Amino acid sequence: MECSQRSEDTNRLRLGDVLVEQGLLSESDVALILKRQHRSGRPFGEIAESMCDISTEAIEEAWACQYAHNAPTIDPMTVIPRADARSIICARQAWQFRCLPMNLEGDTLVIATTQGYLNRALRFATRVLDRPAYFVMTTEARLAAALSTHYPLGGMNSSSVSSDTIKRLVTKMRIERFRDAS
Repeated sequence: MECSQRSEDTNRLRLGDVLVEQGLLSESDVALILKRQHRSGRPFGEIAESMCDISTEAIEEAWACQYAHNAPTIDPMTVIPRADARSIICARQAWQFRCLPMNLEGDTLVIATTQGYLNRALRFATRVLDRPAYFVMTTEARLAAALSTHYPLGGMNSSSVSSDTIKRLVTKMRIERFRDAS
């Protein structure tokens, strides 16, 4: 999904704007949610889920759209990832979760991904990595090219990247690992 609408009072896209654009909320719903958020301090998406019966998946998709719109965009083929950042994620993880570690800012890992893979990359970062992560956005083609360059992996290259290719590769690697363990 393309995110293009911006809030009138700021240059940053808000979650409510995305949910209105998607037809999941009305402007009056947003106003009521914002009032409740001001009183409770709870996250907008959490309130929207309970007040307007919006699914967690829809909130996550809208959040990914919002984050991708507001996050910096880079070209991982012209900004060279640092070796110390790349050493944190192995090739299989980089391809499977479409995460390209770019930099370390203190203890925070800066990772390039795409809007379409942001939720998956976030789940990987929060469940597997032992440090906070910050995401920058890129295109699918540039990410695949950079992964091919910095994380060469048999059978994977920028022209053959698709969800099915990734799934087949991960399945093959699991089977090989299982056979090696037997």
